[in-house]
Amino acid sequence: MKVTRLVGCLGAFGFCLLLAAHTFAFAGQPPSETAVPVERASFHQLVFADEDIAILNNLYPPNGDSGFHTHYRDLFAVIIQPAQSSGQGLGKPLTAAPMYPMGAAAYSPVGAEPRTHRVVNGDKSTFQIIVVELRRANPSGNAISSRDSAPQYVQILDNPRMRAWRLVLEPGQSAPAISQGDKGVRVVVRGGLLTTMTPGSQDQSLALRPGDFAIQPAGATRALKNGGTDTIELVEMELK
Repeated sequence: MKVTRLVGCLGAFGFCLLLAAHTFAFAGQPPSETAVPVERASFHQLVFADEDIAILNNLYPPNGDSGFHTHYRDLFAVIIQPAQSSGQGLGKPLTAAPMYPMGAAAYSPVGAEPRTHRVVNGDKSTFQIIVVELRRANPSGNAISSRDSAPQYVQILDNPRMRAWRLVLEPGQSAPAISQGDKGVRVVVRGGLLTTMTPGSQDQSLALRPGDFAIQPAGATRALKNGGTDTIELVEMELK
C-alpha cells in the first residue's frame, strides 16, 4: 500500500503544522513574556545535536504551553501523536491550528528571519512532534541517494536542502538495500520489530517505538525487513 501523507507549508509564518498565526482572538492581550531559543522552550527536549542537525522531541501533555520561543533554522518535522493545538505569533491572537494525522511530515524554510511563536495543546491527549533542525549552513554538494531501486521508499519531499521518503513495511515485507548518500535521520511513526541487514555485518533486530529516531551516517548500505506482527512506518530524511 502506497502511503504518501505529506503536509505542505501553509501560511507566510512558516512551519505549516504549528507556526502559522491565525485570527482567533485570545483575551485581546499582547504577549508579555520574553521569547527563549527553541531548545529552551517548555516541552521541547533537545535529544541530539551536532554541526549538521539537531533533533527535538516536542512532547506536550494535555494543556501543555510551550511559552514563546524563537526558531532560527530551517526545520523538518514529523507528527507522532496528533492532537488539537493552537498557535500564537508575537503580537497576534492565539489561533486553533489544523489537526494533522499521525505521520504527517513538513518542511519549514525559516531562512534569515527568526520566527517566534508559542504552542498550546488544548486536547485531552498528548501531542508529539519529532523536529529535525538543519544546522548545516549550506548544502555539501555530496551525492544524495535516489532509492529508485527500492520502490518501497516513497519520496515525499525534495528541495535544495534535503530529501525525504516514507517507508511502510507490513509484517514479513522487506526493502532492498540502499546506500545512504549524505547524513540523515530516521523517524519512527509506527514501530515494530525491524531487522537491518548490512553487508559484511551480522543482522541487527530492533524493537522500534513511535517517536524513536536514528542518525543515518553517510555511505551506509542497508536492507530492511519487518520481522514482527505490526506494520512499521518510517520517515527518513537525507541532507544535501
